[in-house]
Amino acid sequence: MITAVAAALLLVTVRAPVSAAPEVEWSPCPQPQAAKYHAECATLAARGVTLALLRIPATEASQGPVFADSQEMDGYGGGQIDFFLQHGDHYLARLPQTHRTHDIVLVDPRGLGASTPVRCPLSTHDPAVPEFPATPTDTGQITRHGASVYLRCAAATGPLIAHSGLAEQADDLEAVRMALGAPRLDFLGQATGAELGVIYTARHPAHTGRMVLDTAVDPFLPAGQRVLDTARAEEAAFDRFAAWCDQTSEQCPVAGQDIGAVLDELGTRGVPGLTGDEVRIAVGQFLLGYPFAWPGLAQALHDGNASDFAPYVALTYTEPDYTASRAQTCADHPSDPGRLAALARQVRAAAPHTGGVSLQWDALQSCTGWPVGPALADRLPGHVFPASPVLVTATADDPINPSAWAADLGARIAGSHVVIAPVDGHGALDNAPCAAGAIDTYLADGTLPSTEDCH
Repeated sequence: MITAVAAALLLVTVRAPVSAAPEVEWSPCPQPQAAKYHAECATLAARGVTLALLRIPATEASQGPVFADSQEMDGYGGGQIDFFLQHGDHYLARLPQTHRTHDIVLVDPRGLGASTPVRCPLSTHDPAVPEFPATPTDTGQITRHGASVYLRCAAATGPLIAHSGLAEQADDLEAVRMALGAPRLDFLGQATGAELGVIYTARHPAHTGRMVLDTAVDPFLPAGQRVLDTARAEEAAFDRFAAWCDQTSEQCPVAGQDIGAVLDELGTRGVPGLTGDEVRIAVGQFLLGYPFAWPGLAQALHDGNASDFAPYVALTYTEPDYTASRAQTCADHPSDPGRLAALARQVRAAAPHTGGVSLQWDALQSCTGWPVGPALADRLPGHVFPASPVLVTATADDPINPSAWAADLGARIAGSHVVIAPVDGHGALDNAPCAAGAIDTYLADGTLPSTEDCH
């Protein structure tokens, strides 16, 4: 949403000259795959932790750094350096202008990746612990397991366990910005990375530069509302998958069947080696992989074999930062055991086939038993006023981060420009060429799209 005052800001983005000699010493990264990107690595001591940095130099004369962060709720992509080195070709292909004109800088967040780690000897995920509480006994089991995970993490990690929230991560970004001598923070955040961008904007509005928030998690909403929103979005995505299946029978071996009933059966009884809710978390990951993963989901539902679902279960629960990422999630979005069962019933009712088993629910459930403090939503101002315009992008049919979240951010961030692409898929950068082009252009030269339409 663009206000009259913000409209004036959109006319020009003033670029102050870079001052202060950089305090970061770059050297070639040790990872073999880094060489293809001419990537350089460095570390920076900041507020009790050591941050790991990676820089992909501009292919032409650099106009300064653009920071990027693509964290997800389950920790996947939490360690930004390894995430980029696995997906760099895909990422840079969507940012050709930015890659040409700017260094792209990634920071492993505190607690994750190669930065000072949060160490958790006990995994958050235990198939023997109910995903959804149906009885007080279930709630007690969930709470005890969560408390055990927290105590083990705290003992292995030390004080960092209590200082790993998005506020601390945002202040770390500010420390890196200052060390690099950048006048403002130009930033591309996706999912929880975009949530981090919102927090940076709230804490450091005067230093907010060209900020892009793609498929953003909305930090202004309470965790219970986000869980319900995600359950409805994922159920809608499954309905679209079922419609696609009937229209594309040559790629869908369950075409013509009641696909919801097929998933209901698998979600109730599970498959050998996997619980029903593990099957459902795998279905959610399949849905995230629109469109390339949908034929695989159709085959998995047809075969009902653990081998089809297990890789997607592993994608969620065995990613290295999965449990460590709870230090951030639980600090910012605490879970009240007394409200968990009632919320579980609401979530199940909102998603009769997918069951409400989402990354948002998994995060909330696994935080039950962790210390409860003020939620991030209660610590934020109602509106933020950054020094530069903010570009908010989303797809209309994101399977986990509904586009209503992007609209809410547009209403709360002064000078924001919201582009919602009328397509399916998780993230506009990856699924909407018109939005990807707008993101690339804004990061490269500060020009915002002339319209909020994207076709």
